[in-house]
Amino acid sequence: MNEKYTAKTARMPYRLSAIGAAMLAGSVLVAAGAPARAAEETAAAEGKFTIGGALRARYDYSFDYEDDISKLSFDTFRITLNYDSPTFYGSAQYRFYGSAYPYDYTSRIGRINFPEWAWVGYKLGDDTRVVAGINQIPFGVLPYVSSTFYQTMINAIGLEDVHNLGIKLQHTAGPLDVQLGFYPTDGGNWSGTSRDANRYSVNVVRADDSVTGGSSNDERNMVVGRLAYTLQHGEEAKSELGISALHSTLHNYDTGRDGRRKAYALHYGGSYGALRVLAEAGRQKMTPRNPSATGNDTITFGAYDGSFNVAAKGNFYSGELSYTLPGSYGPVSGITPYLNYSVFTKDRSGFKDSQRVIAGAHFSAGPLYIYTEMRWGRNDPYTGDYTNGAAAGGDDRWKKVFYANIGYYF
Repeated sequence: MNEKYTAKTARMPYRLSAIGAAMLAGSVLVAAGAPARAAEETAAAEGKFTIGGALRARYDYSFDYEDDISKLSFDTFRITLNYDSPTFYGSAQYRFYGSAYPYDYTSRIGRINFPEWAWVGYKLGDDTRVVAGINQIPFGVLPYVSSTFYQTMINAIGLEDVHNLGIKLQHTAGPLDVQLGFYPTDGGNWSGTSRDANRYSVNVVRADDSVTGGSSNDERNMVVGRLAYTLQHGEEAKSELGISALHSTLHNYDTGRDGRRKAYALHYGGSYGALRVLAEAGRQKMTPRNPSATGNDTITFGAYDGSFNVAAKGNFYSGELSYTLPGSYGPVSGITPYLNYSVFTKDRSGFKDSQRVIAGAHFSAGPLYIYTEMRWGRNDPYTGDYTNGAAAGGDDRWKKVFYANIGYYF
């Protein structure tokens, strides 16, 4: 349920309208079920198709803008399709935004829309599976580096909660989990107002005209692997230690030349009863082939209908503690407070480090699931320094925002 903050590439033949994209999501799952029925009547009989979704609202209050923002707005409508059988399985989720803050520059709900994922899978056995389509790349703590709604600085530099188009092999052998993926391209540019950032995941994109110093790249042929080992400490205590690596090609449209992206990470996830500990540390090194006027110290990323610059080289760190309170309080249950700190330190002299602190809690209240959090950011693209916060930096001051998300899930 974690989220990100908030026009189109010539290489994307699969850009669709909202209706067409939703039909694609449905056809992915129908395709998942059809081979199962053809191959095995028993599997077809036991297959299960489900549909769900969410309707969410948001409240934003900012403390550090010239005109403080205080808005209660529509947030998201999303639809989720799932299929499962003894052999085949699949899932797709599609999202709709618009006509409300921070997308109040659009005239209607649904003006901005894109899939989060759309994939089919095949169960090779109890311990081995293969997944193809728009699926999450196996990198770092999965599925998220934090418990927060706005995620971490690792998300802002394109290494958390990333869903690209490709194939992934997953194998478990007792406590060992191995995942290896190949992604010829990213998750696609869909419907919105941005040149190339109409998408869920933070990807390398072609910069919008408003991005000073922006570049025009896309990412191709990503190879990514993850190795994790689980240690069982008792009935209610376990830890996961892991390592991840990523390598891809960065193609620049202006120069026609190819650069490289490399990233590595170590991660730890521990559950000790109600207490949870998450940590990740790593390095990202990108060597784009931008025009000389742009330079190679930054590269443009984007998501959620907007693009921004990111420093090409640096280290990233994230650490979190969370605790789930026992019992319920009237209709309120599952109260889980959390505290997360993340930072992106940059190699280039003069570039200011990007930092984020989030203190909050999520809980359920009857049919609603709610996040409330305070977010402090310094040179943070999601907290006041959008275009260059993750690159050279902004005004190098701490800024703060209160955020709440109220969702009805069905």
